[in-house]
This record gives sequence, structure tokens and C-alpha cells, in this order.
Amino acid sequence: MSGLAAFSTKLMSGQRQVITATVVCPTGAITTSGDIHATMTSALLGGGTEVVDVAVLLGDTSAIVAQKTVAALNLNADFLADFIATVDGASVIVTALLPAANEAGMNLALEVVDAIGMTDDTTSTATVTGIAYTEIANATTPVGPALKLDTEDTTTHDSTGSFEECVPTILRTGEMKLDINYDPDNATHDASTGILYRKINKILGAYQLRLPDAGNTMFSFDAYVSSFEPSMPVNGKISASVAFKITGVPVLTGTY
Repeated sequence: MSGLAAFSTKLMSGQRQVITATVVCPTGAITTSGDIHATMTSALLGGGTEVVDVAVLLGDTSAIVAQKTVAALNLNADFLADFIATVDGASVIVTALLPAANEAGMNLALEVVDAIGMTDDTTSTATVTGIAYTEIANATTPVGPALKLDTEDTTTHDSTGSFEECVPTILRTGEMKLDINYDPDNATHDASTGILYRKINKILGAYQLRLPDAGNTMFSFDAYVSSFEPSMPVNGKISASVAFKITGVPVLTGTY
């Protein structure tokens, strides 16, 4: 059996756009029960806008209103087709499901209908810029993901034949490692949008390791840039070794 040439293997890097809206109750809580509207605006949505009703009660704090808003958004099928909402204190965080070019008009507005005690937040904050999948330039040697399975020893005094026994526990994703010919001015390397930007700002990126086979095989995974180590020899090229710590489930497919 002949091996497959590794030339043209690509590590693609993308970033899911994130926006944040904040619930503000000036007195600390809702003073009259009623409804608010969470209005999501994006070109990804059919019609461009989705309005979700959120029922709030007397005494609901900003954090509780944020929790109810997230729950209502995540029950809306049109919203869930392209986004997921999470909560952090009084903040409602909306994350696009797929990496794509940044959409300047993406917005989540939180507006009072007939409840009393909350201030409208009509303009959400751009938290993370969206970036479509782009090949990380000047890559030389991608290695990984380093998939492993942890095991726990269950050997007992009466184990058959005195051989060790074990049970499987955690599936470890390990790291994806990449050597690059480092170009500080390249957009996929630099501290404005590239590898260093994600490292410094602890941003979760979306990645695809695309293999050069006829079936378009690829590993898709989310990861943080966990290390960046440049090398500058006197007689040689500037290079860097980069490690990506995978989080969640890496998926092996053939669909790029």
C-alpha cells in the first residue's frame, strides 16, 4: 500500500463572531411584571430579524432577566439555526455557530414592551470579530491532534493469568502542533487578527486540518492557542512552533 503525500495539507483557521448585550435594571430589579423583546438582527436570519418575547416578573434582577432572555432565545428555532446564547451575570452573549466574515450589522437589542424597571439596550457590543476559514500561511509541519484515551487500572488479585485489567475513562484531545515560517506581518500570524492575537486574548478559534486526499478528509475542532515559540537563528529562517489546545469533540469528516 502506497502512502499519501502530505504536501498541500492545510490548517484552516476561523473565528465565530460574538456580540454581547447587557441587561440594566437601574433600581436593581424589575418593578412591574411584563414583557421585553430580544431582537436579533443578522443577515444570517431569514428576513434579517428575529423578535423573541421574554416574560419578566416583579423582583427579577438583571442577572435573572439575562437568564430568561438566554432561555427564550435558545428555544427559538430560527435563532438556533445560526446562533447560540449564553449568560454571564447580566450579560447576554450571542455566538455564531460557524466561522464567517465579520458582519458589522449583527446586533442584539433588549427593549422593554410593558415591563417597568429595565433600561433599553438597543446596541450590543462587538465582543469577538468573525473571521471566515483562512489557511494559516507558511505552514511546514502540522502534527496532531494527539488523541488519547485515559484508562484506570482495575487489576485484582484474581485477574485472569495475572494480566493487568483496565477500564476506559476520559478521551484526551491533546494538542495540535504546527511549525510555520514566521512572518510577523502576515494576517494569520500577527497580533491583530492572527495566531498571536488569539494567544494574547485567549480567544477560542475554530480550525480545520484539511488533508490532500480525494475524499477531502479533515479534522474539525475548537482550540485555544496554548503556546507560540519563535526561533531566530543567525544563519537560518525565522520560524515558530505553535500549539493549539483542543477543547470539545474533534470531528473527522470528508466534506470540505
